[in-house]
This record gives sequence, structure tokens and C-alpha cells, in this order.
Amino acid sequence: MIKHFLIGLMLLGQLTILAQEKVITGKITDNIGEPLIGVLICQVNTNNCTYSDYNGLFHLLTDDKHAAQLKIEHIGYKTLIFSKLDTISDLFRAKMTNEKVSNEFNNFDNYPNRKFKYGFISFLQVDFILNDFGDFRTLLNNYNADLMNRSSGIFSIEFAGTYKKYYAGFNLGWANDGVYNHDSLSIEFNTTQYGLHFGYNLLNTKRLLITPKIAIKWNRYGLLNYDKDKSIPIEKYMHERDLDLKFNQMIGFAGVNLSYKISNFNPLPTDYWTFGVYGGYAFKLHNETWIYSHGNRLESNGKIRVENYNFGIHFSFNFDGE
Repeated sequence: MIKHFLIGLMLLGQLTILAQEKVITGKITDNIGEPLIGVLICQVNTNNCTYSDYNGLFHLLTDDKHAAQLKIEHIGYKTLIFSKLDTISDLFRAKMTNEKVSNEFNNFDNYPNRKFKYGFISFLQVDFILNDFGDFRTLLNNYNADLMNRSSGIFSIEFAGTYKKYYAGFNLGWANDGVYNHDSLSIEFNTTQYGLHFGYNLLNTKRLLITPKIAIKWNRYGLLNYDKDKSIPIEKYMHERDLDLKFNQMIGFAGVNLSYKISNFNPLPTDYWTFGVYGGYAFKLHNETWIYSHGNRLESNGKIRVENYNFGIHFSFNFDGE
């Protein structure tokens, strides 16, 4: 009888010990989901510790006589404290982030990725808008119309700000072309572009940025014909009169930016830089062409025809904030 009593006491003691201990199985990853090896996992204020293996997995036997908290540490990553051990019923998951990230959190499974609230972008881009000045060919002669039609690439600089996923910017562009091989006439054609751009970062990953955007562009085309000789009699100038015209056309645009992000090689002190392309639908905001010559508004039935597509290439340097 005494023997059975002692065996019962021993079994009760073993059950009590098992009730006080719990095995936690977990997996440790970085903020993009890659497993971390060699992460130190300890029950807080104890020497009860273990390390994650090459798959990021660990097993730790905890004792409820001590604090019901886990401390997770790894070099280069922010230390984590988890206080809800009694809620763990299956595989425990924890995400660790680089120490540069200062977000605070309590639940590892719902850990939020870092999201920038505002920033600044500087673009260098070449914009291609295909125009046709054929309506003015009879009036301005073929040599002028041919030069105007072939001048389609505009180099521009854009400065933009971002707030959360939204972006807005202003650009200034210019281009210049000319023909100087005529016997007595020099021809120059230059373009100035002003634009407002608005977009939304639909997809923003470690390497890829996709931004649908709309834009309003004011293209101001200047055509100049002047005598090739540097010095001419004033009588000749008054008789032949140099040609100096400004054509103005407002363009609407709806399309998308596709950018590839680079941060490991950065020639400037920025968070990252990108290169990419954009393209979309272009349309005229007014049908009548605004033509000026110095102080005069010139009336004409001629119109600038605009192809209904617009594309370009760009580089950008990005400064992100919080």
C-alpha cells in the first residue's frame, strides 16, 4: 500500500513539473521573409536560451516560474521582446528588422513594413512628343516644316515631392536644333516645356516601382530665320525681315512610370536612385494653335497635329523621410 502511495506521489510530481514547462517552437526571419541563422532566443532574465538553425527554426523549453517573455537578439537587428507566451499554440513566427528601422510593435505576425510618409525626387528625363507641323508647310516653306517635324526629343529636369504613396512634381525642359548649311539663311528651332505631374505609387518593392501618372505639358516652340551674314545693311533687314515665331500647344498625358530601384551603388548621397521608362496616351488640350511674334497674337487656320502617344526615359534620385 505504501509502495503504491509513493509511486502516485512521484507521478503527481512529474505532472506538476510538466505543467510548469512549455516547449515553444518558432521560426525567425528578416523583414522580407528570409530565415535568419544564429539568432539568440532567451526566456527573459534567465540563462534558458537557444539559437535558431539554418532554417531559422528553434525549440525552447520555458518555465512558468520565470517571466513569461521571450527576448530575441541578433547582431545588426533590433532586439525583440514578446510577452504573450500563453497565447502561442502552434508555430511561433517573428520578423526582425535592421536597426535603422525604429518602428515599435507587440505582435510579430502583424509586424508592419516600413512606410515612408514623405520624400523628395529629382528626375532627369528625355521626353518624346511627336508633332506634325504640316499645316504650316505652305506658309513657312519645306525647310522650316521639315526641321520642326524632326525635333521631338526634349531634355527636362523634374522636381517632385511625395506624401505616403502620392507624388506631385514640376518639370522644365528644353531642346534646340538648327540648319546652317543654306547659302544665306540660318534656321533655328527650339522648344521649352513646362509640366505638372501627379502620380500614385501603385507598386513599391525593393527593386520595382510602378507609378500611374497624369500630366499637363505646355510646349512652347520657337522658330527663328535670320540672315547668315553677321553684318547686313539695315535696308536689307527692313525689306526681308527676320522670322521669329512662337507656337504654343498644351498637351494632356495619362500613362505609367516603370522604374528599377538601385541602392547598393549610389553615386549621390540619396536613399536610392532609379532608371526606367514611361509611356501613355497624349492628347491636345486645345485644338487652335496659339502663335505669337513678339507682341502680336497671330491668327492662323493651321494646327499642330500631335500623335496620341508619348514616351520617354528617365533617371531619378530619391530622398525618403518618415
